[in-house]
Amino acid sequence: MSSFSVHVDSEFESIYNLVPKPEQKVVKPPMYKSRHNPLAPIPFSTNKGLGPNIGKLKNNADPIKFLRKSTPSKRNPLKPIENNFNYPAPKPLKAKVPSKDERPVVGLFTEKNFVTANAIEAILAVPRVPDASAPDYLKKEDFGKVPKYLGEVKQEIEQENEMIDAFVRKQMEAYEDTPELCDAMPEEERIVLIEKLKTKWDAVNKKYQVLCMHTLYEGHQKARKEAFEEEMNGIEADLEKLTSKGPLMISRG
Repeated sequence: MSSFSVHVDSEFESIYNLVPKPEQKVVKPPMYKSRHNPLAPIPFSTNKGLGPNIGKLKNNADPIKFLRKSTPSKRNPLKPIENNFNYPAPKPLKAKVPSKDERPVVGLFTEKNFVTANAIEAILAVPRVPDASAPDYLKKEDFGKVPKYLGEVKQEIEQENEMIDAFVRKQMEAYEDTPELCDAMPEEERIVLIEKLKTKWDAVNKKYQVLCMHTLYEGHQKARKEAFEEEMNGIEADLEKLTSKGPLMISRG
């Protein structure tokens, strides 16, 4: 017994499409109706009662005769402006620049002797009368006397000096009570030390002069040169201390 099956493919026409299908009625939902009255005026509006007239000309006004800039209206008429501003007086102008055709006056000479004229004017001048209202400082009570504040300043300076002397005296007393910590270097020992330092400086200087004759190409040669310079500077500082005037003190132990 054989069985027969029909393969239905969506890409090809199906035999089931030949069977008429019943029409389906579309059921529409009820129409929406607002519960508010559309003809009622808008609440909290500034144009109550003017809604039907918006966009319309009132009182048959001419659309060409509209208000333009700076045109007074019935509600806001233009008020006359009081102009109380006074312009300041014009400043005097500077003299004009002379033109190219104007020539200065040249070649004028005078025979007046200004030295003689000044001398005659000084001789014939009336002496000035001193002003009686000006104070005469020569008749003051404290004229020629030392001011009081200078005496106070001098007294303060003396008090400060006394305090400093007392402090130094106290420090010296405390230093005298302590045992001596230094001894004076003998003169013979100082002379020997100076000769040895000079001999050492000559030896270092000889090495330094030989090194300076060569061109410094490497870093170690430059380092040796700086070491010689530092050593000679130290020897010179020691020689300066040893050759200074006065006794040379050496600390104990």
